Amino acid sequence: MKTRKLLAMLLAVLMLLALFTGCKGKNTTNGGNVSGAPAGGEENPTPSAKADTYTLNEYTESSPTNWSPHNWETNGDNYIMTYCETPLVDTTIAADGVNFEWVYEGATAITDITATYARAADYGISNDETGRVYKIELNPALTWENGTPINAETYIYSMQQLLDPGMKNYRANNYCFGDAAIYNADNYYNNDLAGSPKYGDLVVGWDQTEPYPGDTSGDTKNQTLNEAYKIGDPIYINISKPCTFFDDTLGAYYDAGHSAFYMDENGTDLYETYFANTTGYVEATPEMIEALKIIASNFGDDNPAAYREMCFCVDGTYEETMWEDVGLYAEDDYTLIYITAKPVTMFYFLTSMTSNWIVYKDLYEAGKETVEGLIATNYGTSLETYMSYGPYKLVSFEKDKQIVFTKNEAWYGYTDGKHVGQYQTTDIKCDIIADHNTALQLFNQGKLDTIELISDDLTTYRMSDYLLKTPETYMFRFVFATSLESLTALEDEAGDGANKKVLYYDDFRKAISLSMDRSTFCAQATSGFKPGYSLLNDLYYYDIEHDSNSIYRNTKEAKQAILDLYGVSYGAGSQYATLDEAYASITGYDVEEARALFQSVYEQAIADGNYKDGQAINITCMATASPELTADDIKQQDLLNQFVAEATKGTGFEGKITFKYASGSKNRYEDVALGKVEMIRGAWGGAAFYPFSAIRCYCSAIYLGDLTAIHESNGWNPTVETLTISYDFNGDGTEETLTKTFEAWSESINDASQYANDPDTCMFIL
Repeated sequence: MKTRKLLAMLLAVLMLLALFTGCKGKNTTNGGNVSGAPAGGEENPTPSAKADTYTLNEYTESSPTNWSPHNWETNGDNYIMTYCETPLVDTTIAADGVNFEWVYEGATAITDITATYARAADYGISNDETGRVYKIELNPALTWENGTPINAETYIYSMQQLLDPGMKNYRANNYCFGDAAIYNADNYYNNDLAGSPKYGDLVVGWDQTEPYPGDTSGDTKNQTLNEAYKIGDPIYINISKPCTFFDDTLGAYYDAGHSAFYMDENGTDLYETYFANTTGYVEATPEMIEALKIIASNFGDDNPAAYREMCFCVDGTYEETMWEDVGLYAEDDYTLIYITAKPVTMFYFLTSMTSNWIVYKDLYEAGKETVEGLIATNYGTSLETYMSYGPYKLVSFEKDKQIVFTKNEAWYGYTDGKHVGQYQTTDIKCDIIADHNTALQLFNQGKLDTIELISDDLTTYRMSDYLLKTPETYMFRFVFATSLESLTALEDEAGDGANKKVLYYDDFRKAISLSMDRSTFCAQATSGFKPGYSLLNDLYYYDIEHDSNSIYRNTKEAKQAILDLYGVSYGAGSQYATLDEAYASITGYDVEEARALFQSVYEQAIADGNYKDGQAINITCMATASPELTADDIKQQDLLNQFVAEATKGTGFEGKITFKYASGSKNRYEDVALGKVEMIRGAWGGAAFYPFSAIRCYCSAIYLGDLTAIHESNGWNPTVETLTISYDFNGDGTEETLTKTFEAWSESINDASQYANDPDTCMFIL
């Protein structure tokens, strides 16, 4: 049986209130960088010219929890790193005041030496390749805050720890994939699997015209078996891995409410009896095989060997990769040789070096312990477990109360003559203030130098000369858990008799999106946000290296994608004459269409047994990591309820749907993927020069390291869900139609993959 389901990826797109992208960090604040002057319009007094100390007083809503470069996750975590660490390279405004230029910091020079590299063959580098070997000359003046030198050994040790297979550090994917990917880094990272068997699908096609010697399965469909398998070898099941029969996991349809297909003639639940309690790859017993035969038959496949399409076989062994075979080593005390996994231009290599990965060895080692089978370290979780090497150093950290920095006298930039006037502030005091009204009061008292505004504040500050608005790549969206199994469990946990299973239906979520008046939402419940209708906003550039005007959102492909999403056309017989006119008409707001979709889902959910007429629908949205909701949060909640109430009038859901915002979870992104909560409000941004890579944050478990790292993955699996695209892929003038998984498409336009060097094809696929 070959079944291909397309669960709408539209959810993440349709639900965006402000967009977000691939994969730099999570936004934990309520808005962009908005600052003003105290009420009354008076500036804070200018310090005396004779003063030699200047203190910046600022605040953040929640405490950082982990600011190790190996494991930080949120912008809140990254806050400390921005003051206390030094990148290898940075950017600054060029002399013309318009463009930018590169500035070396932790490095003094970076050179592409691929053409002259003597050991090219050792790293699989062909004669015509460039951008594979970079020589990084380190800044010998860069030291830790205590004066300890930072040299090549520091970088090698730190990378070895970052990629340690026994630690599984969160940020390891930055160096296993993408432009910064190091040769063999991913293999070293997976050394924990060394010596263990690799598994593959037992059936890989249907082209075998001659029977396999000794095959007694009775195959009638010309199954092509894995080359590594020999008749009589053990076969395996794994309920968490997609199999050939379903193009999904063995239990996918069972979990989706189709348990009848897993029953034998006596009513025995075969899935619960033989498979539900298994973990990992398990050798299939004769009883399991008989159960699989019945399941295949129930799905309409009369091939006696169809069960093999649900099974796996051993397909090799994971080999150990030694550190010496990883593409990073020291040429001397202050020179690194960095071999990339795939070719990368100088521009994008420098871009990937605008952060750093080094840690202070003594503290890193001292903080190690074993937690649930993995080695963990407490490095970067307190003042005592962290060492600075930037323009400032951390001098005080009181969780949920205050963070204090002071000038790091050991930093080279204060004496090298290249940073004159760049760091006049000598001290930074950051209070942890969850309540906005408290922060605003302190700001008006002159005790805070900046304040992030909410919508109510704009009445006072809208016309202030000191109001600063900074566009960001971060786009807010709602993310849902959509698997019936998770939603049923959440209903049981709530115990209030209310329904959550309606979130399983794509059209229910689409109806929520279309019911939302984004302009009203942004105007009344945010501090100046803009409506968003797509994943990537107008801060993303598809070819910044060669064209500073290459804004992705302005391309015809990007505009057409949004028209397709909302079903808007242009040209002869249409309301709009041109692409731009049609694109300008998009609002994301269509109450009548939302109403029709709500009614359709109402009828379908009743027919499926997933909703009872008159049943309340209570949806909890974990909105923020902050301990309390802000006034804007409450307004957003109320508007969401108002919008949906209007769109459900006259439908079976009228008066039944209630959204409730919640606060206080620092793990809401992980929780929604794991089905621990049915809805979150979140944002993901950054990587403005990498729109093709950013999409992998939503589609590629390969890139993120695990399916559950994709926030939308509860009920939607991009590693098996497919998308069909028609395009002239090979440039011969003839359109081809190809079907790939979402993951395969996203990987095909990145690194040195199939279409990565063809900008037009990449644009069309994206």
